[in-house]
Amino acid sequence: MKYKVDPRFFLFLALSIVLWQFTNLAKPISVNKAVKVRFEVPKNDYQLISDSILSIDTRVTATGLRLLFNSPYNKIYSLSTESMIESNNEFYLIPSDVESQLQKNFGEAIAIEKIFAAELKIPLARIASKKVPVSPNISLSFKQNYILKGDLILKPDSVKISAPEAILKDISSINTVALKLDNLTESVNQPLAIDFSQLGLSSIEQEQVVVNAEVVRFSEMVYEVPILLPEFENGMRLAVFPSNAQVVCKASADVLKALDSGAFGVTVDFDFSQSLDSLPSRLPLKFSYSPSNVLEVFFSNDRVNYILEKQ
Repeated sequence: MKYKVDPRFFLFLALSIVLWQFTNLAKPISVNKAVKVRFEVPKNDYQLISDSILSIDTRVTATGLRLLFNSPYNKIYSLSTESMIESNNEFYLIPSDVESQLQKNFGEAIAIEKIFAAELKIPLARIASKKVPVSPNISLSFKQNYILKGDLILKPDSVKISAPEAILKDISSINTVALKLDNLTESVNQPLAIDFSQLGLSSIEQEQVVVNAEVVRFSEMVYEVPILLPEFENGMRLAVFPSNAQVVCKASADVLKALDSGAFGVTVDFDFSQSLDSLPSRLPLKFSYSPSNVLEVFFSNDRVNYILEKQ
């Protein structure tokens, strides 16, 4: 004999199970789980070294429904660093402060019973400032018969930078980004960015400088200049071969026309008062004077043969 079950029975059963589940979920329960947090960027003279997300083990009490539909574990909470404490140049948040901040975020429906953490160390550094020179990372080449007059000029030639104290103490200068200019015939005047990408700076006074390079056309002339030799009081005599130096001078054409060999003074670059035993195989030359209005002056050969003998 077959029995037919009333479909309303299954409906009643299903409703009973659902009601039972809701009754259980409406009861307060305690849960241990990790909450994800990160630190807010502090104000004033501090900087976060890392914005890493930390996990803090907690125990909270709330209804099952609240934890099911509004779980605090699906979010990342920001912790203020305003109430941090400092010890030996390190910075911390104490557990009671962490609990207070998290409780405000959770609201009254979720109660924090315990924070399973000691002091939270904040990855924080104190910021300091100083002014450092800017070094040009610049490569210039010139078309034939053109040359750089004077030195490269950067405006400004130094900038104020701010960074964590540990980083700042090792910074003695800061470079520009690389600049390469070839076959120049005209002067350069252009902005150039400062490269501070690898320095971990918190701030920089300005992010670029202006590069000035005066490029001029020149002529070249070679002068035969007698080499002036020192006199010795111990009866020694020095002779050099050749007795004249070939001096190459680069300057504008009108300057070169006004020069002669007397505009240059050449002597040997060695201190004979120290020790004659340390004499080199060939003596180097140096300028004792040269014109100030020329672009460049150098020797075609900066060393000479010599004889040092007793008279």
